[in-house]
Amino acid sequence: MEHKIEDLAIRGLFLLKDCEKPFLKEWTNFKKDLKAWQNELVSEFEQMIMFGFNNISKTTFESLNDFILALVHKWQKRHPEFADDFDAIFLISAIENLFHKVLEKQNASFLEHQAIQIFFTRILDKVLRTQQLEYQDDKWLRTILNLRAVPSDWLAIIRNEKSQYKVSKVVCTDALSANEQLIAMCEGLQADNPGDLSVALSRLLTPGQQSPQIITVPCITETLLICVKEQADTITEEQKETLRKMYLKQMKLNHLESELEWKDASLLFQQRLIHSQSATDAVKMITQGLVDYLPFSRCALFIYSPGEHSGVGVHAHNVNTGSVQHIKESIADFPLLTKYLKLFSHSKPIFIEDAAEILPEKYIRDYSLKSLVVLPIYVPAENKLIGLALLDRGENTAFTVNNQTLTALIKFGQYGGELLNQYYEDAVHLFGVQRAVLTIREREVLKLVAEGASINEAADALHLSSYTVRDYISAIIQKLDAKNRTDAAVKALKMRLIQ
Repeated sequence: MEHKIEDLAIRGLFLLKDCEKPFLKEWTNFKKDLKAWQNELVSEFEQMIMFGFNNISKTTFESLNDFILALVHKWQKRHPEFADDFDAIFLISAIENLFHKVLEKQNASFLEHQAIQIFFTRILDKVLRTQQLEYQDDKWLRTILNLRAVPSDWLAIIRNEKSQYKVSKVVCTDALSANEQLIAMCEGLQADNPGDLSVALSRLLTPGQQSPQIITVPCITETLLICVKEQADTITEEQKETLRKMYLKQMKLNHLESELEWKDASLLFQQRLIHSQSATDAVKMITQGLVDYLPFSRCALFIYSPGEHSGVGVHAHNVNTGSVQHIKESIADFPLLTKYLKLFSHSKPIFIEDAAEILPEKYIRDYSLKSLVVLPIYVPAENKLIGLALLDRGENTAFTVNNQTLTALIKFGQYGGELLNQYYEDAVHLFGVQRAVLTIREREVLKLVAEGASINEAADALHLSSYTVRDYISAIIQKLDAKNRTDAAVKALKMRLIQ
């Protein structure tokens, strides 16, 4: 199996090269949507994209990881300082969506889409691994602290962030009289170099020691500071190297554990979705799965009606579904949400610390909302938004969301979008998105228009007057919020209202 998956991954790599020209065209259009957002980051990604295309042409890679490591090495040379930035993860996913869009236009096979998916999943793994190396577990730090080979009074982790060194974690032996307030003070320290932090920590945590032995152990973008107990032997370079390797091994294990966790969650979600056999099943599976496999307790799902640019409540989990189904709101009434959806091309989860920033007070009151995640239910191959899921952790509960969860949410939104897209027309009928639904006669008219028929030709084919056909077309344009009859035909095809 390993060889099959690796072969498919390599196939994805060279599919990227084959799609270079049409991708760059899509990328140019995509950048226009991002013109008001993170110009510097977008520019950096563009340079990395060109570096990637050039390297596919010049180099033979035995494995996909060789190519990815070349990209990571290039990025680290350009950006040696760690940046905990979900926007970068979003851009990687947005770039993947553009490749899927190009493949769709080329009538690519399902396997080719999966080949691209594998490539970008590996990329995300590397990004998340880098971030996960920054996470420290208190239990692990105490393990180092209690090692007999290196008897210590305290240990600190120094993180380099934007040319500033900060104390991110401090642990002390039980024998050391350091209370919680003192530890909190130490963890707030920052300086231009780690040496100054070492001196400050020594004075605060071990004020009685004269010239204490402080070990400095560089590890990726963090540094371990270990204050060795008085009377202890001098720590050798070999002991320092052992500590560094132990630290990195533990970080790798932490990463693998969390990586498997979000991949397992995605796999279980997909397995649940497979059992859907109708629009009703689909909306239930999506809402329940988002709660069962991710750290949320409530979910409400809305179908997006592009004709009205509105959302219609269809199902909820751990919320009264009946009350949600009565909700029908124009997206235009939520300026901040409209801005996000336009700015991020319909695919990025949005974390809202205070839901009152984007929702009317009546919803805040009725559903006791505090923090909120808005998840686009999105079809990447068709670049189409078909729904929104609202997620939280219970009544009046404030929370934050880490990058692992946000990354998993992107995939969950896409998997849910692919499923719901299969039943979209049925769902539109079933859940009452009425104005965007075309009548049988309107579909007949529009199908002829999509096939290239003139108004008179459509009228003859349907045994109607040309005036009646014009009236139908006017109604269709209004319902689909289209610019003209050609635009209406394109929208109807994308919505699967006509074949």
